[in-house]
Amino acid sequence: MSATWPWVILGRVPRVVPIPSDADADADAEAFGAAAADFAIAVALPPQVTVLTVAPLAHPDPNYPDMYPYILAAVPDCLLLNFAVEPIYGVNSAVDQHESYLIVERRFRTAGVQQQGHAATFSGERIPGRGADRMPVIYNIESIGLVSFYHGDYMVAELQVDKHSEGSAKLFCFRTGGDRWIQKDLIYPSHFADEDREWIPAGVVAQKTTLWWFDLSWGLLSCDPFVADPVLLFHKLPEDRAVPNKARPDVHTHRCVTVSRRVLRYVEIIPEDSGGCHNKEAATVSMWTRIATPAGWDWEKKYAKSFEDIWDDDTYKETRLPRNVPGLCAVCPSNPDLVYFSLEQEQRLFGVDVAAGKVLQVADKAYELMNMPWPVTASCRYVQAWNLPPWVAIDLELVGSSSSYENEDQAEELDAEELLKLGLKVAMGMDPATLKSEVEKYCEGPPSPEREVMRQLTSSPFDFHLTGEEADADLMEVHRLVKKRRQEK
Repeated sequence: MSATWPWVILGRVPRVVPIPSDADADADAEAFGAAAADFAIAVALPPQVTVLTVAPLAHPDPNYPDMYPYILAAVPDCLLLNFAVEPIYGVNSAVDQHESYLIVERRFRTAGVQQQGHAATFSGERIPGRGADRMPVIYNIESIGLVSFYHGDYMVAELQVDKHSEGSAKLFCFRTGGDRWIQKDLIYPSHFADEDREWIPAGVVAQKTTLWWFDLSWGLLSCDPFVADPVLLFHKLPEDRAVPNKARPDVHTHRCVTVSRRVLRYVEIIPEDSGGCHNKEAATVSMWTRIATPAGWDWEKKYAKSFEDIWDDDTYKETRLPRNVPGLCAVCPSNPDLVYFSLEQEQRLFGVDVAAGKVLQVADKAYELMNMPWPVTASCRYVQAWNLPPWVAIDLELVGSSSSYENEDQAEELDAEELLKLGLKVAMGMDPATLKSEVEKYCEGPPSPEREVMRQLTSSPFDFHLTGEEADADLMEVHRLVKKRRQEK
């Protein structure tokens, strides 16, 4: 096993420090822990929850601060936040479109932070509005995603889907260094347009340069916003997991779409009678993986484990937790077998190797979520797995201490020859527009197994290439050496 970046379960509603009076300003500054920093985090490894703290004057409109902003997306060294203006909350799905602010927080550091175990960023980047006619900066917080790269480049993209429109969705994109949003009209896939039902967005995840927008009741839409002419694709949920009508409001407590080990995953807690999860003592947690097959993209079931089996294992009995079906919290970014669950009554998280049916971690205290105006649980709507920036992890001496490891499971890996054969079969079954989009996708962006095959076919024998794991390890080593040299001086 090769260690990857330490990660945290990040609460998606930050703590906003109120503007202090002169009498208690020093106390609040000391509690915040970072002199002049706009945003700070007190790192708590799983199974605890890490909470972002926002300084009093970091709000885009300090006179009417939003006490419940929302983290829309979290990628290494980059957070995207939505701030509303009092009395509207940024965490609300129904945003005040003309009084919302998108803020990107980058380059978290430990330097200058007074408290041990903290990291901070000292300024935020405000994303501009969308131009004429007071167009809103955001339409729906569940429809906006973020892609970023190690060199600092990022793109914010929102997909606006209206099934009553004339056959096209609108993709709004803003990229690092730009001064305006770019709008692209995307044609609906025919099998999506033919479905007589509304699209209810429930979130977005990034996989390499592709963004996946999902409606947890019936499917996903995907495209690569970096290509010149993105092609919008629709993917149904696996097997029979779509529901006839729109999902229940608490769907995020038992369904989630995530990325683990750089692969798209769908996870669901399924009760025995396919009814409501919380009223049943027996249920199954299942995971599907999105894979390429000769017939095209499809879902492959990775595992299904009954909670009865988990509860009956000695590792669960030792926790003395009740035999209640928990809520779905998060999946380890680099080990898809490791899933975290939340018990609402006890407000405790625990991590399970689902494939083995064994509890690996259990929180010794209640998790910390912000005191919201309404009851919330630690589900994917209110928490997100976040790989820490490598320099933060190294400075805090967390490398090697996290539970996030790459499991070298060869059963899930394809060698270059197998991947090439499979890719050719898939390509032959694609229409020209989809094939063009896929080719452009794999010619740009971070390393992937597909681009590695193309590199071997087109490059000289002396071309140098690092796998994703080697690049991560090499980057960590560079930061270790830099830190060592500074200490020697």
